[in-house]
Amino acid sequence: MGILNCFALNQPEADRLRGLETEAEYRERWISIRVMYFTAFLVYVGFGIAATCLWPYLNTVDPDAGKVFLAYLFSMTSVLQLVGSPIFGWMSNKLPSARMLIIPFVTAFIVGQILYALAEEFPVHQKYVILLSRVLVGISMVSCSIYRSYISAATTVAERTRTTSYLSLAHTAGLLCASILQPLFSSFGEEGFRIPGLFRINMHTVVGWFCAFLGVINLILMLPCIFKDHNIAVIEAAHSQNGAATKNRWRSMELQVLPIILMCTAFALLMFIYSAFQTLLSPIALDQFGWTNEESLFYLGILMTAGALISCILFLVLDPLCKRFSEIGVLVYGAMLALFLSQLLMIPVGTKPITAYIDVNSTTGCPPTQEWCQSIPPVTKIQFTISYTLLCIAFSIGTTLSQAVFSKLLGPRPQGTWMALLTCAGSAARIVGPGSVTAYVIVGTYWTFGASTVLSGIIFLWMWVYRNRLQPSKPDSVEELKVLSSTKQ
Repeated sequence: MGILNCFALNQPEADRLRGLETEAEYRERWISIRVMYFTAFLVYVGFGIAATCLWPYLNTVDPDAGKVFLAYLFSMTSVLQLVGSPIFGWMSNKLPSARMLIIPFVTAFIVGQILYALAEEFPVHQKYVILLSRVLVGISMVSCSIYRSYISAATTVAERTRTTSYLSLAHTAGLLCASILQPLFSSFGEEGFRIPGLFRINMHTVVGWFCAFLGVINLILMLPCIFKDHNIAVIEAAHSQNGAATKNRWRSMELQVLPIILMCTAFALLMFIYSAFQTLLSPIALDQFGWTNEESLFYLGILMTAGALISCILFLVLDPLCKRFSEIGVLVYGAMLALFLSQLLMIPVGTKPITAYIDVNSTTGCPPTQEWCQSIPPVTKIQFTISYTLLCIAFSIGTTLSQAVFSKLLGPRPQGTWMALLTCAGSAARIVGPGSVTAYVIVGTYWTFGASTVLSGIIFLWMWVYRNRLQPSKPDSVEELKVLSSTKQ
């Protein structure tokens, strides 16, 4: 039923009776929201598909580039998203249409993907061509703030959780699609085929051409005949305040500072721990379980695919779940408590050190440079599996509901800058998260997962204490709403 509602364009009778919009306006609004879903899907396909093919491609066009340069390529998108989101989020509040910013971002995405596909055709400096392509793709990632802001404005309070969960589903679907497409593209092989007089298409370059094709589709969907801006949030707030006394002067709405900071912190923590854990998956599997590289790729691939499927299911059932239970309760216990338990479970128990399980003549297992392996017991496979499952549950529920509650706390005010700040918090967390590998190598699992357990426990307790204050703010009057609405015209 949830997936059918995602595609339905018929206005529900309850919405029609509220009189906020006509049936034609309802259809226009939801078509535009779905265009934003596609934009989110596009951005994450481009982001995810590069994760597996970037290093082989770089190593092919420039074998001397090295892994340090690869780190620059990977960090570029998050850094540019961190820097650009506040600027363009503020701009989205001033511009009359989200289209005016989305189109340049999608165009940058297309150009970046074409440069990526053509990098090997350049006679020199191929690695810098790839770097420029990553810069352009990183710029396109700033659109996350824009479409989050638009969806906040284009949905009613009752629709907000559902649309936010479907937006997260679009992100996950993009990453899943990327992981599925890469093996398919490998059938082109290293040599591929050459279009006479133009360029070569092989397993590496087809990625750029495919993403550029999706970008062109996105540009078509952004045409005025398909995408039309709607700000139903202000209309709904004005309607709900119909009986309020009119104020002679506008005064700003009360901002619930602590709950807003809490939501932003929770979102950043979820991003940090998730990115850290994803980075640590392979080192843990190789060190703690003594797996070979082939075994690690195989078993972790199964685990990550299962985690992605769990996330997709949760995104679909989250809206009915929040109708059955309190939205804040689902966030506190379904996300933050699950996050705390996932990190607590990764703290090793036992008395035998990791090296006791490793054959001294084996090339697998914990390396001698990690001296803590001689005194710290290993994490078991059961601990590892349950912890990752709980983390996927916490991440799926937490990132979706923290965005939804964050938006509701802000009320009907323009949210471009605010959503940019939320995006910045997530980007900064994704930049810092992979640094946990350094902590793991130096001090081991006790300190690494002990610290994340303490952090997640503090946020869980903070959110539990403030759970009754995580409610949407309301404007004081119709006059205030008129002023808010005028900023978007």
